[in-house]
Amino acid sequence: MSTITKTSETKIKNKEKNLKKATDSNDLDTVLDNVKKIDVTCCFTKCKKKTSDFGIDCKYCSSRFCTAHGLPEIHGCGEAVKRDEQRKFQHLYTAPSQEKHNQAANKLTAKLKQMQFERKGKQCSNKSKK
Repeated sequence: MSTITKTSETKIKNKEKNLKKATDSNDLDTVLDNVKKIDVTCCFTKCKKKTSDFGIDCKYCSSRFCTAHGLPEIHGCGEAVKRDEQRKFQHLYTAPSQEKHNQAANKLTAKLKQMQFERKGKQCSNKSKK
């Protein structure tokens, strides 16, 4: 039984040593990438599946999950997804640029003039028939 505890203790020490090496950098993105390379298991509680070959990175919590826990609603980012989708839905309209606005205004003016001209032509032809 002592050999089992020694091997698990050495694994823990090696992992801690690797984590210290990975977190030496001052750049947060580099540190996160290094830690992800070291820890290749699913971040979901009590899940031991390996994500080194295929895993899903969550854009809300920046954690890596196996395919079973990859959806944000499953691993706990459901509220973040809901807020993000509501924000996207509520802020769909973007104001057109001034150039596009001027083009649309000119097109509308031309269309109105054309419709007005067509209307006058029809009224004149109706009067001449009577």
